[in-house]
Amino acid sequence: MLSLVVVRGPDRGRAFPLPDREPQLVGRSSEALDLTDASISRRHAELTPDAGAWTLRDLGSRHGTFVNGVRISGAVRVDAGDRVRCGDSEFLLVAEGRAPPRPVDAGEAAARRIREAGPGHHGVEAAVALALLSRAAEPIDGDTLLAECARTIGLQLGCNCTALRATDAKLDDFVAPSHASGPLPEVPLALVRRSIIDGEILAASDGALTLIVPFGAPGGVRGAFALQRVDLSVPSEREVATAARAAEVTTLALAARGHREAHSSQERLALIGETVASLSHSIKNILQGLRFGADAVDLALARGELPRAQEGWPVLQRNLDRIHALVLNMLAWAKDRPLEPEPCDLNELLREVRDLLAPAAGRRSVGVIAELDPGLPMAPIDAPAVHQAVTNLVLNAIEAAPERIGMVSIGSRLDADSDEVVVTVRDNGAGIPEAIRPRLFEPFVSSKGQRGTGLGLAVARKIAERHGGRLQVVATSSSGTEIALRLPAAREHDDPGETRAPRGVAPSEFGWRFE
Repeated sequence: MLSLVVVRGPDRGRAFPLPDREPQLVGRSSEALDLTDASISRRHAELTPDAGAWTLRDLGSRHGTFVNGVRISGAVRVDAGDRVRCGDSEFLLVAEGRAPPRPVDAGEAAARRIREAGPGHHGVEAAVALALLSRAAEPIDGDTLLAECARTIGLQLGCNCTALRATDAKLDDFVAPSHASGPLPEVPLALVRRSIIDGEILAASDGALTLIVPFGAPGGVRGAFALQRVDLSVPSEREVATAARAAEVTTLALAARGHREAHSSQERLALIGETVASLSHSIKNILQGLRFGADAVDLALARGELPRAQEGWPVLQRNLDRIHALVLNMLAWAKDRPLEPEPCDLNELLREVRDLLAPAAGRRSVGVIAELDPGLPMAPIDAPAVHQAVTNLVLNAIEAAPERIGMVSIGSRLDADSDEVVVTVRDNGAGIPEAIRPRLFEPFVSSKGQRGTGLGLAVARKIAERHGGRLQVVATSSSGTEIALRLPAAREHDDPGETRAPRGVAPSEFGWRFE
């Protein structure tokens, strides 16, 4: 026969035998056990014999009923050695013939439970925590993390584990990331809500034992793990402690993830603001130039002065070139189109860039020469992309060179040691200011003031790196700057028989260009 021994509370030291066939009411009513603890409800809980075993269920008490530290809802099976807490009183179930332990305080009882758990208890906790931490460090979304946590807990504790995430702050609806592709087990959602709100581990039995372990915090992701098994025995301390530790690790991982996402979102918003401000400033300057040129042409035509109209036309041309380059660089920076490399005559591409930018150089009276290696081998590149990168470099050099005495040199050579083809662009300008050199290749960083967008070098470097190459400043001083674009001379694992994508159409193939 079992007895209920009070080990803590106002009635500490008293024992109440539990007759095999008589249900026992725990409370302060006249038909209940004779208890004096005012924190126990009048009809707090009921112990019921069931085929040689005992079940305990809470009767809607004000402060709840706990078995081995877990708040219960519904009926759970209890046996000798289990601890039951109602209000401020704690009871121990002992079997007949065994001496009840002496009363101990809460600190000693907790220490004893930890000692009795043994090293295996902490080993499982550590294993679960380590597994969850390793998954939390991976670049996966929150729902995938919850699904992996549920799978890990279920494997370690040998039970079915469901991860439930609240979709709203009021906890009205839940989704189950752990069962996204399968049927959702029946879980008492009312108990889940109560567990999350109270922040307590709850247990319930309705054909199967369900242990609800909440995770998360208000203002962030909230939910619970539902551990289910067929037998109705009370969860062991090992199971409770392991599930609690798993919920703690999950809460910390979700909080850290939320912090990183918030920080990344702030960075993205700051970058968007910087981008909009920079582009708006550049577009405003270009539009002012277009307006000035258009007004000059309009006034000259109105007066019938054709020579003056011809003087205003270069202003329109120059600003049309600027808006064209800006749009191309914005597209190249914001979106990666698949590269379509094929053997290309790089020298011919460089000559095309020189001829294309000759009008821009002529407007500043800057000379552009090409010093090309006639023995340069065919290079496996995406011709339109490299064309854009070299155009940005040469255009920067033309704008950096002094008017009327400026000179820009475009060169090519083969670096046999590194197996790279090298394109060099050199000018005789004033060099790159010391203050911006560390950030030279960052977007929206420019040394040209209102005339620059800061995208040219950033796009050129991005194109070089996507080809497996690099963009570097060879030299810069008060006498000029030299920049080198280095690209692989041969691609590994090239298969001559492999079917390639259709070749992109170069701008010159449309049949017109602005001059």
